[in-house]
Amino acid sequence: MVHGIDAVKYGLTPEQWQATKAEMREVLIGVAKLQATITYGDLAAQLRTISPHPGSYVFQALLRDLCREERDAGRGMLCALVVAKATGIPGQGFFKALLRMGRDCSDIETCWQVEIQRVYAVWSDAD
Repeated sequence: MVHGIDAVKYGLTPEQWQATKAEMREVLIGVAKLQATITYGDLAAQLRTISPHPGSYVFQALLRDLCREERDAGRGMLCALVVAKATGIPGQGFFKALLRMGRDCSDIETCWQVEIQRVYAVWSDAD
């Protein structure tokens, strides 16, 4: 198990899981430094270790795991930068995670913007 995630459950070795998560993190940090967002599809297309469909369970589980790690490290929810092409905002899973953390998401746009600004603030000063 990798950080409580059973990589094999998703058809990956622990090494593939970690490498793919590192690739996601690298891409998302670049996006954060630009104070931008990226679609699920564009993020999936930039992965090298595996080529998951952006709607697949493995892709979502990797993104969730990365998001949790970044949040726990005090760097905000890096996954806030990943948005649906159709709506321009993150999917329901992102908002469900915020609700589980006790965040007020009665206005999802505001809720999302607060988190995205937190992530931008962390990475705008990073080298």
